[in-house]
Amino acid sequence: MRVLDLTMRVSPEIKVFPGSPQPFFIQWSRLDVHGYDSEVMTMSTHTGTHMDAPSHFARGKKAIDEIPPSRLVCDALLVRLPKKAGQTIGVADIEGEDIRRGDAVVLATGWEKHYSHKDYMTENPGLSKAAARYLARKKVSLVGIDGPSIDQGRDARFGAHNILLPAGVLAVENLCNLQKIKKKKFTLVVAPLNLAGATGSPVRALALV
Repeated sequence: MRVLDLTMRVSPEIKVFPGSPQPFFIQWSRLDVHGYDSEVMTMSTHTGTHMDAPSHFARGKKAIDEIPPSRLVCDALLVRLPKKAGQTIGVADIEGEDIRRGDAVVLATGWEKHYSHKDYMTENPGLSKAAARYLARKKVSLVGIDGPSIDQGRDARFGAHNILLPAGVLAVENLCNLQKIKKKKFTLVVAPLNLAGATGSPVRALALV
């Protein structure tokens, strides 16, 4: 078995959703003064490779600390869907796939290659509302994507979020290194912090292949 890291490195320079704070790190203690090094950080719970809890878009739904651990290790299906800026992932793109109840559906659009471009956070491809409804009806556990959002960057109404999260489907965004996964099916491990009442958390996402 190989373990592949699908996680962005978090630094003060990482790209963040427009309007979100940049991560900020300050040294809190020093080895030569206190006997140990440590630091304090501030950042959005939706920074880098992260998980959206249902409560992110639906009041009364589960927060990130209420997600059962059993949902953080799951069978995953990799769907390769090369997309350009602003393009839609529709039902026709995914309905022929072997999507089973409880699966993690990981959408590889190739958008990760645009990370260095200024349009990475604003012109990304994303799910149509019809495709989001299709995945909700399939009762998948999680939808992941190699872009900053499961919605198209230009979708100010967050159509896919407002369908999937209220239905209890988790979202994992800003995955990377999906090109290293050679098979369609693998085991996905997504480990958020156990943050009380939070709507999301940075994660360490790993593929076991």
